Amino acid sequence: MARTSDYAFAGVALLAILAPFETSTPIVRVPGQSISDVEVALLAAFATWAAALISFRTWPQWQTPLTAAWLALLAACAIAALVSPVSRTNALHMTGRLAAAFCVYLLTVNAIDTPRRGRSLMRLLLTSGALVSVLALLEFMQVPAVLRTLTVFRPGLSTVGAQVRAGGPLQYPTIASMYLEVVFALGVGLFLVERDEGRDAVAWAVFAALVLVAEAIAATYTRAGVVTMGITLALAAVMRYRRNAPAYGRVDGGVRALAALALIVAALVVASRSPQSMWLRLTTEGQEAWYRAAINPPLAITAQAGADAIVPLDVMNTGRIGWDSSATPPIYFSYHWLAATGDHIVAFEGVRTPFERPVGPGETVAIRARVRAPRDAGDYRISWDLVQEGRLWFTTEPGAVTHLSRVTVNGEPPRSPLPLFEPPRPTIRPGRLTLWHAALAMVRAHPVLGVGPDNFRLSYGGYAGIATPDPRVHSNNMYLEVAAGAGALGAAAFLWLVWSARACGSVNIGVACALAAIAIHGLVDSFLSFAPTYVLFALTLGLACADGGAQAITSPEIELDARRV
Repeated sequence: MARTSDYAFAGVALLAILAPFETSTPIVRVPGQSISDVEVALLAAFATWAAALISFRTWPQWQTPLTAAWLALLAACAIAALVSPVSRTNALHMTGRLAAAFCVYLLTVNAIDTPRRGRSLMRLLLTSGALVSVLALLEFMQVPAVLRTLTVFRPGLSTVGAQVRAGGPLQYPTIASMYLEVVFALGVGLFLVERDEGRDAVAWAVFAALVLVAEAIAATYTRAGVVTMGITLALAAVMRYRRNAPAYGRVDGGVRALAALALIVAALVVASRSPQSMWLRLTTEGQEAWYRAAINPPLAITAQAGADAIVPLDVMNTGRIGWDSSATPPIYFSYHWLAATGDHIVAFEGVRTPFERPVGPGETVAIRARVRAPRDAGDYRISWDLVQEGRLWFTTEPGAVTHLSRVTVNGEPPRSPLPLFEPPRPTIRPGRLTLWHAALAMVRAHPVLGVGPDNFRLSYGGYAGIATPDPRVHSNNMYLEVAAGAGALGAAAFLWLVWSARACGSVNIGVACALAAIAIHGLVDSFLSFAPTYVLFALTLGLACADGGAQAITSPEIELDARRV
């Protein structure tokens, strides 16, 4: 077992380093399946370990506190996939991901057979998380070379409103936040151990890495990330105090260090965005109510073909962000040319008119809009609009109201019919409540076996009343995602797994905080279908159940040096 554990640990170390760096272009394409670099690493780790087991004629340790629950979940998902009414192939792929996660879990349990290896894995995860954090922060600062490099992992920047949401090499900012939240929680446990065992230089290096990771989580602009960091630090402090207070009767240095870290994290979060941006993010589900305008245009306008005209009108900011034409990106007043009847577009891009001063929410300003008439005479309509340059038009946001004026353009009549274009489709961003209602409706329609694992995103449109749903959208709730995909059988098995993991992880601070981070953030997002996060979750569960995992990141309060209390 000692010899095979060396090979298992090599695989675990490889996955700890590579998991967050999944490229968008597959390494291998086979019929019906594409394989990413992280999945190649998974296969290499499993194959190497299997070869070692065969070579040394050793049977792996597979009977663990989570084995029965995990096998029950896999069985429920496999049955749900085979009878799926939506997409059997996609559901089987998702079941395969859960099976891969189970194998990573077993690999970790067999690899972490000493406390030293447990700490080594923790350090590798924190190092990898620190590198992700550096890339995310450089992305947040929009360093051109980093932005070009990150296109290897995903198409481009993610934004909400004018705010950049950094994700580093992870596919989405919420995935980056979840990954870093787990790393942060495990790092907190590692910091306490390194400090208690007298490795001060290593402990403060871990502390610095935690600060870096916390700043990157703030840069993801993920509300659950901020909340989970706070819960992690509070839970770690309470567990630390309860373990050490009976022996020493007062708050020890570890709790004080966690309090200092909490103050630094709070300062980083507050300083990461403007107060208005932080307030908007914390008090709204999305940006749908941010971009609103009430425009009082003239009913009719006369213009000369091809000439510029000045149209005076009043505009009220009924949204939740200010309009500033000198900001980055700027917000301008503009318009679109429409045919006299119908919704077809004659010219979409109108001349921009800057606001003379910033316009706050609730303010009304008078503006003299510059308008350039079409070159062909005739009857038109003009649709007034505002644009956040390079990001969005206000009228394409959900719930936007259109403001129109009729325009008579004098001049030469057109020699041929004007080319007309279809209007852009309004942006559809279903909120969490909409997605949760759709998931519950899906559970009611398929209560026992669901629609198949990972098939929520392929079928939620009919349940949410959305004609053109985005197939990349998940239910934004890990528990509802499982229930909708695998029904009552899968949900029961998943809750069994979660409860068993809670019992395993309660013996050490780092894993307890990491499991809490997964469970809490899972209430508002879903992560099980993404390779970087399911690999990290499996590594964390493996640490919780491995023989050397608990000792590796449990502060030895009995041996705590009294000088440090």
